[in-house]
Amino acid sequence: MKTIDKFAILWMLAAAFSFTACNHDPDPEPEPIDPTETRTLTFVIPDFTVGEGEAIPEYIKTAWVAGDQIVVHGEYAKDQVTVTLAAGDISADGKTATKTVEGLRPYKRDDCASVLYASYPAGAVSNLKHCFFYSQFSTTNAQLMAACNSGDTFQFQNICGVISFSVEGDYDAYALSTPKKNALGYESLQVKLTDNVQNYKQYLGEPIIQIEEALAGSNVRIFVPDGTEFTAGYTIKLKKGDLFVRILKTHDPVKIERGTVLDLGDITDKLEIYDDPFSADVKDLDAAGNANCYIVTEPGTYKFKAVVGNKPAQYLMDVADGVVLWETWNDQSEVVAGSVLAAASYAEDYMIIRTPETLRPGNAVVAARAEDGTVLWSWHIWIPKTAIQTAAFGGVMGSDAMDRNLGALVAAKAEAAPIDPLSYGMVYQWGRKDPFTASGEFGKSSVATWAGEDEELATGQISLEESIAYPRLLGHVNNGDWTVDLNNFYWTETEKTIYDPCPAGYRVPNKNTGAFWTGDLSAQTGWGIDATNGWLKLGDIVFPIAG
Repeated sequence: MKTIDKFAILWMLAAAFSFTACNHDPDPEPEPIDPTETRTLTFVIPDFTVGEGEAIPEYIKTAWVAGDQIVVHGEYAKDQVTVTLAAGDISADGKTATKTVEGLRPYKRDDCASVLYASYPAGAVSNLKHCFFYSQFSTTNAQLMAACNSGDTFQFQNICGVISFSVEGDYDAYALSTPKKNALGYESLQVKLTDNVQNYKQYLGEPIIQIEEALAGSNVRIFVPDGTEFTAGYTIKLKKGDLFVRILKTHDPVKIERGTVLDLGDITDKLEIYDDPFSADVKDLDAAGNANCYIVTEPGTYKFKAVVGNKPAQYLMDVADGVVLWETWNDQSEVVAGSVLAAASYAEDYMIIRTPETLRPGNAVVAARAEDGTVLWSWHIWIPKTAIQTAAFGGVMGSDAMDRNLGALVAAKAEAAPIDPLSYGMVYQWGRKDPFTASGEFGKSSVATWAGEDEELATGQISLEESIAYPRLLGHVNNGDWTVDLNNFYWTETEKTIYDPCPAGYRVPNKNTGAFWTGDLSAQTGWGIDATNGWLKLGDIVFPIAG
């Protein structure tokens, strides 16, 4: 019986609340006593503000045309009237339209001289039931206008600013976004507009951080709310089919006020190739794990996560772009820029690299940069000439090892001939993830040539942070150290660190393990050396004398 009593009490409470809700209206709409009014109204279209010497783009509306629809309302949305303009209502220059409108219910307040309010376009108007002197729109990416009456005249104001551009080419859609994920629009927008211009206020709905729309012709106009700010520039991508194929990036901050135009002009010649990281044609280099070095053995487009070293969840922040810093063929040839890597870019938390159609063996370093050009992190891309082999090599290294130095294009050979400089590989300052070029010719002290950013020797020791921001800066060695900090832990003895320069699955070998680290190599099985031809060996592994 207690259960039944509780059920009855709860039911009665619910019923009581339900009854109260059905009989209480917090916003009553009494039937108006005054009859509706008929007025002859004049609607004045506003102008956009453009830069000195610039013209308003022709695809921005600056004149009324037959069929335009304007919503006029007083206090309640149910009393609003939709005015459809005919050709005979519109002035010769299209700036004004005059029409007799029936069914108007003015809304009078002591604090406001205006009694009627207008919104355009009618198709975007979504006024709340009790709208007062507010206009609500269901979108912001449209040429929104609102006005309040002064007598029988409505001087419209622009609610949004506009970004405009044109583009030539076979594209199906465009997308606008910003690196800082700034709001470009909103799901809805409400403005307060009275007879006092200073009383203008806007109320924004859920933000939209990317605008993507189909291309209809070569001209594009994108409307954004008042005060829209791109703090780190913006990106425009062009799509063909399901994939983005071209991109325009800017890094300069922009702020757009209502009634103003940011005209980018024709962007066709400014577009760059965009490698979409989610395209099926883009191969993932992270399959074996994240690292500071990636091996590429076939031509194509590749991606890897823009993360710190081997930390898969530690994404870089505030990346503006990706670039090829430098590239080398590991010899004394005059390196052609773009021959090892044709391009590097950054998109959607990925670094993307593209090789030429014909693979050119060599090494390159690519970097993710901030807006000001500062390198946030960099990676070594290694394109060997011959396949890399991994073997135990008789326990020489204490574990399985590569058959060559990091960055070597071929394995060294123990033979009665000068060793091939292509087997030298890269050289490193202890604890650094970024490589430098070794000698480029047997028996010579000159280093291998490169294309791109030059090496630079610091005047003194540098910090770890400087070594990351300036991967081409050699720290000046003092008492055996290039860094002002103790660098022994950068390449730790127990595990692979975020500064380890090796590809995924490999690491710098521990000291004091394996025959390689012994004090007397000549006592090891398989020992051999040919200083004249520049090699030494332990067991089956051959090391070039590359210093």
